[in-house]
Amino acid sequence: MRDNCKTISELEDKLSTQLGTLKHEIDDLYKTVYKGNGSPSLVTQTNALQGKLQGLKESVNNKLESMSTENALKFDSLHQKLENKFGKYEGYVDGKFAHLEGLLKLRIEDDRVDRATAKHGVWAMRAALLTAGVAVITSIVVVTLNN
Repeated sequence: MRDNCKTISELEDKLSTQLGTLKHEIDDLYKTVYKGNGSPSLVTQTNALQGKLQGLKESVNNKLESMSTENALKFDSLHQKLENKFGKYEGYVDGKFAHLEGLLKLRIEDDRVDRATAKHGVWAMRAALLTAGVAVITSIVVVTLNN
């Protein structure tokens, strides 16, 4: 280290001056940071800001929780309304389908009866024609034998 001091006493004076300046700057910094210089100290201001931030954070969290609960209640209410409407329509549709099922069963049964009657009718017609044919042949034979 090169110094412009020529004697030890000059060096001591210079060191003493620099140490005094350093002490004065440290005292000013201590006063600003810890004691405050006409306003609260930086430590106090930092603590106050931290408290305000914590309060704001809690307020936001409470508001979000409140909104979440409110929305959950709204969705539950909407779900209940939809369940009630679907339940009502489900009963209505089930009743209509049961009625249609009954009508289809009656129609199928009527078709079975018609088919059975038609089959029976065909055989009855065949039997009647066969009987009529036998009667005609018998009449012809009787008339021919009597002549």
